[in-house]
Amino acid sequence: MKPFYYSLKILTIFTISIIFSLHVFSQENERNQAVLAKLVAQNNIPSLNFSIIYENGEQFNYSSGFADTLNKVALNPKHVLFSGSVGKTYAVAVLMQLVDEGKVDLSKPILDYFPNHEWLTNLPNIEDITIEMLLTHTSGLPRYINDPNVWKSVLENPDKVWCYKDRLSYAFNMEPLHEPGKGWGYSDTNYLLIGMLIEKITGSDYYDEVAERILKPGKLEHTYPSLRRDIPNLPVGYCALGEPFNLPGETVVDGIYIFNPQMEWTGGGFASTTPDLAKWAKMYYEGQFFSEKMLQKIVSPTEHGSDIADGFSCGMGSFIYETEIGVAYGHTGLFPGFNTIFAYFPEQKIAVAMQTNCDYPRKDMRLIEYVLFIMNNFVNK
Repeated sequence: MKPFYYSLKILTIFTISIIFSLHVFSQENERNQAVLAKLVAQNNIPSLNFSIIYENGEQFNYSSGFADTLNKVALNPKHVLFSGSVGKTYAVAVLMQLVDEGKVDLSKPILDYFPNHEWLTNLPNIEDITIEMLLTHTSGLPRYINDPNVWKSVLENPDKVWCYKDRLSYAFNMEPLHEPGKGWGYSDTNYLLIGMLIEKITGSDYYDEVAERILKPGKLEHTYPSLRRDIPNLPVGYCALGEPFNLPGETVVDGIYIFNPQMEWTGGGFASTTPDLAKWAKMYYEGQFFSEKMLQKIVSPTEHGSDIADGFSCGMGSFIYETEIGVAYGHTGLFPGFNTIFAYFPEQKIAVAMQTNCDYPRKDMRLIEYVLFIMNNFVNK
């Protein structure tokens, strides 16, 4: 009887311990949910998804608000949102692999790789622009998406499939932002050329390269190419963009996006869940897909990309934030109706991602400030 008594006692203590741990976790989870709810309410946005991965590898995913405010459909971590310019990081990762493989020289002019594309010479100052300038936004190429005719075109022909020249031609007659290598100016036009280069060097489709080199080995199973209007699990996207977009207030109707998101391509070009984005942030900023040398290029401010704004610099395919809890590497992304940020805090080895189904959360706070507010108020630390 004695062994049975002690076994029962140990089992009882173990059971009580589990129940207590679950109770504590539930309380922590409720407190963390309340942090997100406070942000949603204070900033008058429809919803937030937030994922965090701690140094020990534990991941937690949180949601607050509505995927559809009219029908009161709650947002959840399985919802897939357009991640905008965060998608540039996949292009950077693939290109860094090609550099490591000795197939691309960052110091070479981009036109060296396209001797038979005479139409590219219509881009301002293109003869003097290197691949590194494209990656660091120091080329001076203007943003093609600033032409109102781009947005007129997507609404008039929402199913249009865009080619290289369709996109880049809008920048032909624009004034350069500055001389090549002599300043900094964020421009999606740079990354369209990076996408062209990846396809030229590999001889295959850009999205196939990302899938084989990044998504499959990284087990990012809920990250999708923005190649169709009916992305699965897409919430309603709420839009308040003015000129030059002039888009309706809802960019998703009955699960269908209002135009073909394929037009964005390597300027962004993906839709993802927040849990997948947090995983990608950790892999990207821990250099799991390219050499340490390439990682340092990504996370080091460039000459003209240093101190662009208060506590904000730019590297090669990454932003660098100086925050009250230490340096953070990351990228933001806007696509009509959606906003995204992912970030990595190297001192804490914490990766995070946040998405919202609206394009106006920056009205009162920068996206990195949302992240810092959450991290400073979460209890799972």
